[in-house]
This record gives sequence, structure tokens and C-alpha cells, in this order.
Amino acid sequence: MQQAVLYRPDELRVEERDVPTLAEGDVLLKVTAALLCGTDLRIYSGRKTKNVTLPSVLGHEIAGEVVDSAGPLPAGVSIGDQVCVYPLVPCGECVACRKNHPNICRNRVAFGYQLAGGLSQYIVVPANARQNIVPLPGVSAPEAALVEPLACALNGQNIAKVKGADAVLIAGCGPLGLMHIRLAKAQGVPTVIAVDPNTARHEIARESGADLVLAPGEDTAAQILAATDGGIDVVIMAIGRVDALTPYLGVLAPGARISAFAGFNAGDVLSIVANDIHYNEYEVVGASSCRLENFHAVADLVTAGKLRVADLVGTQLPLARVHEALDLVASGKDLRVGIDPWA
Repeated sequence: MQQAVLYRPDELRVEERDVPTLAEGDVLLKVTAALLCGTDLRIYSGRKTKNVTLPSVLGHEIAGEVVDSAGPLPAGVSIGDQVCVYPLVPCGECVACRKNHPNICRNRVAFGYQLAGGLSQYIVVPANARQNIVPLPGVSAPEAALVEPLACALNGQNIAKVKGADAVLIAGCGPLGLMHIRLAKAQGVPTVIAVDPNTARHEIARESGADLVLAPGEDTAAQILAATDGGIDVVIMAIGRVDALTPYLGVLAPGARISAFAGFNAGDVLSIVANDIHYNEYEVVGASSCRLENFHAVADLVTAGKLRVADLVGTQLPLARVHEALDLVASGKDLRVGIDPWA
């Protein structure tokens, strides 16, 4: 089989490997789609090192077909099923797990970081991660792989208490920003505003449900205030730049929530005046990956056709062109770029 192995930053080789053998309880998947995101790009370039073990096979947004199992399959899963894969395997014992934060488990292992990820024709789901296999019939493989970033967006929105908000601001209209727009509207938010300097993204942001789409400028904050009744209840930073928040600190409603959703470069500092937080009762929250229940919730929405995702799928390239795919992700000129390992 073919597999793309990252040996060190910027050294990614497509190699011929044996199809992995299964230990008791393992499940073998034929990978049918592996989407790429900013996290993959930061690992590839060496800007993300936390939890990363090299050499590694990138790709944590995975869809595949169940082709073999060393033992009974999980309930509801059969040979031949299309599935997506929740990428985290928490330990269940550390302080984060004990406090019901398994997605930030201190000892977690993850597909695409430590376990072989989707840039491979076959992957093994180990016995202790069998529950991570989620069936997703009736959609294309790239749509099935989109469940992972959508689940991350849902986790972030749950933490920031988007449901029940009157006005939400999405900073950044890349693929995840568009997912945030759609999820916020699906959760009944009356006013969703999106900001992105790339005007080429504005039309799809509107099509995704944004009530107002703006480019950053001198009057952007004033336009946001004019479109809301008292300001923004939730700001979601859907791009990993701290300056994506700064211009809009003056448009926050009392009790607003700020979600540092995107991954940032090591050492980035988010600066907010302490007394602004104190007197306005602002909440600043993070969001890291997602929970297994978010995965199931999003899979149900996608399967039922309640969340439109097909138009978020961007260019899909063969595994041999993985470097080109990563360059395309870095350019920001496409939607969810991915790899078809069998093309």
C-alpha cells in the first residue's frame, strides 16, 4: 500500500508499505478520503509540535470502508460500511478525563499525530479505539470526512454557548468559518455576522447563512453595532491570528463570550484589558478538537440532510500529489482540500 510519512518538518515522503496486520480487537479501514486542515499544515511545517511524534502519517479527518476486523465489530458497524473516525483516544484516567474533558486528555493519542492517519491507503483502528468508528451512509467520502471539523466547530459553539445567542461574529470565512456559520444558523442564532479580508469568500459565506458579511476596515465595527441590538454575544476566532479579534473588542455585548477556537502559532498572545473582562463579565474560552458525542451529533445531522456540507469539499488530489495539496491548503484559495489515496 502507499502511505505519506512525515519524517521531519517539510520532509514528507510517499512510500510503499505493507498493509498492516491486526492484533486482537483491531479494525482495518480502507481510507477513501483524508481532508487536510491548518493543523496538518502546522505539523508539516514544524509550527506545531505538541503531541506530535515523528515519523508520523498525517491526516485526522478520515473517511473509510471497514474491510477487516480481528474480532467482533462495534455495534451498528458491519464489513463494507462507510465510516468516519473520531481521531482521539483518551486515557480515561488523567485529571482532564476525570473532570470530563477527554478531548484534552493529558495522555491522549491521536490519528495523524501518533497513530497513522489518513494519508495512507489503509489504517488500523486499534482495539482501544473501536468506539471511535462512526457509520455514515448515504454521502460521499469527503463529506463523511468533514464530520471531524464540523464536530470541532460544534464543540467550540457548545463551550461558547452559541445556542441562545442573539448575535454571533465569525472572524474568518475559511472552511471552518463557513462551518461555524452553518452550525450557528442551525442552532437558531438570529444574526450571524462574518468578517474576512478575502472578498472571494464573501459569497459562499452569505450562501452559508451569514446575515452580514464584511471585510475588515475602519467602519466595520460600526457596521456590526448597527446590525445588532447591543452588540455581539459570541465572537468565534475561526482563524489563527490574534489580530482577528482586536478590532471587535469594542462591539461586544455585556456578558459576551470570546472563543479562541482556531489553532495559533506557539507564543501567540491574546491581549484583552483585564478591567474590560471584569466590568463587562466577559468570558474567554478555548476549544480543542471535539468530543465523541459531538461526532455522533454531527454525523446524525449530515446523514439526515439537516446540515449542508457537499459544497464545502474542495480539490481532492491523489496521494502522490500530497505536497501540492498542502500548498493549496496554505494558499487559502480553496475549500476543504483533501487526498483520495486510491486516485
